[in-house]
Amino acid sequence: MKENQALHSGSGSAEPVSSDTTPLLTELGQRLGPDKIETDAGRLAYFSGDFSEILLERPAAVVRPGSLEEVVVIVKAARAHGVSVVPRGGGMSYSLGYAPARPGAVLLDMRALDRIVDIDTRNLTVTVEPGVTWKQLHEALLPTGYRIGFMGTMSGVAATIGGGLGNNATGHGRGDITDDLLGVEVVLADGSVLNTGGRATSPGSPVNRGYGPDFTGLFVGDCAAFGIRTQATFRLQRRPVGVAYACYGFQDPYALADALCDVERSGLAVSNMAFSDYHHRVFAGQSPTAAERRAMIRDLRAASATPVRFARNMLTLARGMKFLAAWPHSVTSIVEGYDQREAQRRAQHLGRLMRHHGGKRLNPSLGVVLTAQPFVPIDKLIVGIDGECSFPSNFTVPLDRARDALKLTDDFFARNEADMERYGITWTRLLLTLKGMFGMEPIIYWRDRMNPLRYDVLSSEHRSQWGERPADDEARACAIDLRKRLVAELECLQPVHFQIGKFYDYQGALASESERMMLAGFKDLVDCNRVMNPGALGLG
Repeated sequence: MKENQALHSGSGSAEPVSSDTTPLLTELGQRLGPDKIETDAGRLAYFSGDFSEILLERPAAVVRPGSLEEVVVIVKAARAHGVSVVPRGGGMSYSLGYAPARPGAVLLDMRALDRIVDIDTRNLTVTVEPGVTWKQLHEALLPTGYRIGFMGTMSGVAATIGGGLGNNATGHGRGDITDDLLGVEVVLADGSVLNTGGRATSPGSPVNRGYGPDFTGLFVGDCAAFGIRTQATFRLQRRPVGVAYACYGFQDPYALADALCDVERSGLAVSNMAFSDYHHRVFAGQSPTAAERRAMIRDLRAASATPVRFARNMLTLARGMKFLAAWPHSVTSIVEGYDQREAQRRAQHLGRLMRHHGGKRLNPSLGVVLTAQPFVPIDKLIVGIDGECSFPSNFTVPLDRARDALKLTDDFFARNEADMERYGITWTRLLLTLKGMFGMEPIIYWRDRMNPLRYDVLSSEHRSQWGERPADDEARACAIDLRKRLVAELECLQPVHFQIGKFYDYQGALASESERMMLAGFKDLVDCNRVMNPGALGLG
């Protein structure tokens, strides 16, 4: 199985890790206070399980640091007692990122480190702690007229920037989380504190990441295998004055993929996302409450550069999204420019590319919504339209392999149609392009009980509807197996996976033994006892 390969394929000679955490918890209780430590069995199950539905180990305790100094205390004490530590952000993982691979681990709930330390618009930097959510940062930056180019994941209501750094997050805006990252502050396994990038050479004004060798990338996408991030500094950019939206409907997903790739090659759009009939039904079926409509108007006004653009965006929004239900596939693009005229001109060029591949212009209300409210309630992301459980997988490939990725996925689910019908399993996918790559996220749905994490993110209405559903162990096992085999099926395309965690086989993706030895050697350098999130990146 993929997750087992990832857990056991690392090299290195780690010292034995203690399974008796009583001395450590006693010490931490004395130094931090007992209110910072949780050992209730139900809460441990909640904190250690993710949306993958794969069970590894329960932690011995959850500890909640509130400062850099408390993280150092925990890490030093854990190392002295031979106990592994695993940080957890907002809990939005579906790849076992914070699921402990060894018994007796201490899980660090990092959400209390939630300060926006500094917003410096004169020098175009913002510094945050890891527990800050993407929604929190978005709302803090909106009045300043500045933003980070990458604005966060769709789960940004709960997903934290620290978790995004550990998973090399991608989602809204330009590129991924690394593009405007200037440096990080990291606590290493021995409790020492390391600053990287501009924070290492110019801690008072970290405006340049490239002064000499830069270690920042080693602590991004590592799922805390190398250390625990406690601060990060990003470069700010002006919010654009010109923003245009485009939406095109397609009958053929392969023609849609060709259009997406051509638009990416053109550089015309900052965001391209494609949806299929399942999500069209979700969008078309939305009936916002009066409070939700007021919130949308407020957020749209804040996101619109001028009163005129706000009025036009309101007209676009008023046309709704019910028309999407008539289309099997659609692309929504967001185009930016120095001014509105430039944005509109770029959108017109984009439209010609879309129509060349058979796209039909539709009302771009979805793009307006995604700009005004980029972060989706978590239960709408991870729970199906009829209360199904779900999990995605992500694959990013070169643009010329887009059709291959679609074909392999379609063929895979066609071959497994009988088992899927037997257990009531369905699937859909999201498509996007970013940084010269084609991305695909197949999502598998099945009816089942809500695990503690899913139940926690349900709204009160959805809890009353779906919260007491009975377990379906066979359907769940089939869905988990389908996901594992789908990942294996597409490995022939050599895809890049975001949110590696302990699910994707990163070790197997490395080109040669030289890369694996370098990775293991760096792990030994910064964590010779292998106590930092063992199993992440396939490192023991």
